[in-house]
Amino acid sequence: MSFWQDKKVLVTGAWGFVGSHLAQRLLAEGARVCVLNPTEAPAATSIWTAEQLKQLAEVCVGNVTDADLVFEIFRNHSINYCFHLAAQPLVDVASANPLPTFATNIAGTGNVLEAARQHHVQGVVIASTSHVYGDVAPPFVEDFFPRPSRPYETSKACADLLAQTYANYYELPVGIARCVNIYGPGDHNTRIVPRTIELILAGKQPELFNQNATRDYLYIDDAVAGYLILAERIGEVRTKQNNVIYNFGTGQHYSTRQVIDHIRQLLGRTDLEPIVISDARRQEIVQQYVSIAKAQVILGWQPSYSLVDGLKKTVDWYRQRSN
Repeated sequence: MSFWQDKKVLVTGAWGFVGSHLAQRLLAEGARVCVLNPTEAPAATSIWTAEQLKQLAEVCVGNVTDADLVFEIFRNHSINYCFHLAAQPLVDVASANPLPTFATNIAGTGNVLEAARQHHVQGVVIASTSHVYGDVAPPFVEDFFPRPSRPYETSKACADLLAQTYANYYELPVGIARCVNIYGPGDHNTRIVPRTIELILAGKQPELFNQNATRDYLYIDDAVAGYLILAERIGEVRTKQNNVIYNFGTGQHYSTRQVIDHIRQLLGRTDLEPIVISDARRQEIVQQYVSIAKAQVILGWQPSYSLVDGLKKTVDWYRQRSN
């Protein structure tokens, strides 16, 4: 029987790219899934099916910044585990208007953690990001102190500090998942992988913001597996302060030009040469990739997809949707 069978699980941000895949995996594992989102239903472009939506135990409409609503959900549904993914996730959006991002990503995380503490949940997984490490020499390891610069990274670093406080002072079973760039089917944001695929499928040249930047890219199924195993093992590994944070990636890194070229080859459009939009975004870190040794050793987690394998599955999904 699955670990998640009949567990009462709250997923915040379940209409988002990663949240959708995670919530659907939990449903497949037999969990009783409650979701919290700002809208009653996902966008028409989401990967949710009508049948999957019917399987949800409860759809709660609202924002994690609404403390009364968050507490009511934990109280009324006797939540066992919470995966907190609700956030404003886009760097450019946060830079243009930082205050709403701070409210959602910082205060919203505080609401979830305090509700979880008061209702004695068995585990909380906080969705963080490798971007919090800032401008330090990679590979990033979990012991590095966050050095964020831009508003988005700062909001996530503050949320991490809140989570560590609840883990260490209140002894709440918290795990922080710091993932590298996640990609896969169903992502309709402006990140490099979906943006490049959609441009090429439309017969347009892909856009290259910084051809010198290097990143690690994690396929969505591997990211979901990381979230789940962290939650499942949280009771065993949370006893020490340094067991709260885990990096999830592939241990490899690629330039943005390499990623775009892989996608061009998979789509058979090597004739569409990338357009260089700008040399770099303001205060963008050139090299960002992580060490995954801790997750491998302590959690027994291992990525299953190489970049090429993950991109192939991703490209196939978008190509089918465009037909």
